[in-house]
Amino acid sequence: MKVLLITLLFLAPIFQKNVQDPEARQILDMFSKKAKNAASLKINFTFITENHQDNTSQQTKGELWIKGDKYKLVLDKTVTYFDGKNLYTYMPQAKEVTISKPSDKDDDMFLKNPSKIFTLYQQNFKFRYLGQTTYNRYNCHEVDLYPFDINKKYSIIKLLIQEDEYRLVAAKMIMKSGIHYIFYVDKFDSSARLSDSEFTFDVKAHKDVEVVDLRK
Repeated sequence: MKVLLITLLFLAPIFQKNVQDPEARQILDMFSKKAKNAASLKINFTFITENHQDNTSQQTKGELWIKGDKYKLVLDKTVTYFDGKNLYTYMPQAKEVTISKPSDKDDDMFLKNPSKIFTLYQQNFKFRYLGQTTYNRYNCHEVDLYPFDINKKYSIIKLLIQEDEYRLVAAKMIMKSGIHYIFYVDKFDSSARLSDSEFTFDVKAHKDVEVVDLRK
């Protein structure tokens, strides 16, 4: 009997990972499929940082371009390019670009690469459908993602997905430190046609920019 109890306790976390909310799964699959089927995406957004420890907040506007696994992110005086292999972080005011290899192990991977929001749920997360809600005149599905790894710096990623179009309306990352990062979509264009050259930083065309190559 003791052996059976020990075995069940050992297997419990495995069973929990395999048991997911089917309604949430259906919505997330449609959400991911819709983004994947688009040739490319252009998203204008508002990014808000809420500090619930001192009741302060900061807000800025940004733009995100996505094509397959490539993306370009314009936010807070920094332009980030990912060509599918290399990550270019360009700071125009400092006239500097840093080239590196991205890591999926980063706790803030959603913040560094918002395009991952369409596929995050597919591994390392438990998800739950919370129901329908309304935001900015849109009827939305509300879905929460919980990381299996309890040592992550965040506890929940909350998604608002438009009911009819299955497009992203908003996302929130809730940090254990009391900080909330909120991503509100202002404009979502799935008909954009973007060339691959849009997702790389042309070093030769910016001869006055200092290059810091961290790949070596």
